[in-house]
Amino acid sequence: ITRAENERTELAKNDPNNKYRKAVEHGDTKQKQRLTWWQSSKNTTNNITSGIRRLIKQTTKPNKCVRFANKRQVRVFKREDQPIIVTYNSGADGHYLSESDQNRASLPILRKSKKRVGVANGKTSQAQFVTKLPIPQLSSQAAQADTFNDFPTSLMSVGKTADDGTISIFTKDGVTVHKETDVLIKCKGEPMLVGVRDEYGRYRIPLIQQKGQWQPRTPNKRTRQALEKANSVYDLPSTEQAIKWMHAVCGYPVKSTWIKAIKAGNFIGWPLLTEKNVAKYYPETTETPKGHMNQTRKNVRSTKNKAQAFEVHNSTQLRGKKVQDVYIKTYDVRETIFPHTIPKPQQIRHGDVRDRQ
Repeated sequence: ITRAENERTELAKNDPNNKYRKAVEHGDTKQKQRLTWWQSSKNTTNNITSGIRRLIKQTTKPNKCVRFANKRQVRVFKREDQPIIVTYNSGADGHYLSESDQNRASLPILRKSKKRVGVANGKTSQAQFVTKLPIPQLSSQAAQADTFNDFPTSLMSVGKTADDGTISIFTKDGVTVHKETDVLIKCKGEPMLVGVRDEYGRYRIPLIQQKGQWQPRTPNKRTRQALEKANSVYDLPSTEQAIKWMHAVCGYPVKSTWIKAIKAGNFIGWPLLTEKNVAKYYPETTETPKGHMNQTRKNVRSTKNKAQAFEVHNSTQLRGKKVQDVYIKTYDVRETIFPHTIPKPQQIRHGDVRDRQ
């Protein structure tokens, strides 16, 4: 029953000229007709039969029977019976309760709180006490909350609850919180928005979604079989930082060697590690050349000796008749020995001694 229907009903009750009110009053003042003996006996038989059936159901199935009260009871809804509502906020980095809600729920006071938080008006607020949420499914660390005097409403942090191994599912009608091992979310299409969680525990989404900013990772078969979460793996801030991190994991390989290994299929299953991303976001680090400094660079100096002209000796002071010219060249052996070729071994006969040099 909506609020408008309640208002219309109240107006009709207060209007003495309303036709529906007149019909009800006429029915109450109308004398009832006396039942015949046949109808009275029939009603009595039905009441006895119904009583026997209820007695049989109560004895055979005591937990599956519905009982109605013999007398009408009036339930008065008091103000103290209203549930204590907290705002499930993704912008809060912790659980913050108002002092009034803490007193109404009779939550324990563990100790004095030293926490100071910033509020929406730009000022800071000092917490009073540290208490514990009455949620047994959360750990003791995740259930701790701080109380404030100047908070009109209580806030429950989505991020702190998620850090305790939970998954929150938001819909247009409400929100549910589950253990991450009990939830498996499968998406048919690509996400409309992708965001990350910053160092303060707040979830941030870029106003203009651009390709290559934050990419979700696809869960493997083992993850899906273990019923682990498959929708909260947007923790990579950018493709460039992801390539830089995986470059360090692989031992700082050379760009050409890394791309060749990717083409060969050695990195299948690595998120964002493709030939295109490595060619675009390959990081220039000092560790990569340091691993190749123990090798001699090519084309440093020539290995061939330059040809030199022979020196012509002055033969005018020599005596005798010149017969022919003799040319001499000196070679630097560089501590290298060039022995004669070892002769082929021969069989020595008995009594035959040969000189083999």
